[in-house]
Amino acid sequence: MPGGFGTMDELFETLTLVQTKTITRFPIVLFGKEYYNPLLEAIQEMEKQDTISPGDMNLVLVTDSIDEAMDHITNYISTYYKVRPRKRHWWLFEKR
Repeated sequence: MPGGFGTMDELFETLTLVQTKTITRFPIVLFGKEYYNPLLEAIQEMEKQDTISPGDMNLVLVTDSIDEAMDHITNYISTYYKVRPRKRHWWLFEKR
């Protein structure tokens, strides 16, 4: 979602962690194409100047579609993670 310094910090920190393989298989979605367009242009300039690798932005989905964002995240989860059902607890009044 559109944001300020904190959002930019989290975006670039996450990109750096994925790029350096400190974390792997982590979906990154920017929601709001018009808002992020100036940033994307600056990133394209970085690529032209060889300060980032070509294809680094393939790590990011930029969209205006909630469905596209959710599909992207769902596909990441189903491809890279095994989701196990959580054990239900009687003291939380959960049915078995």
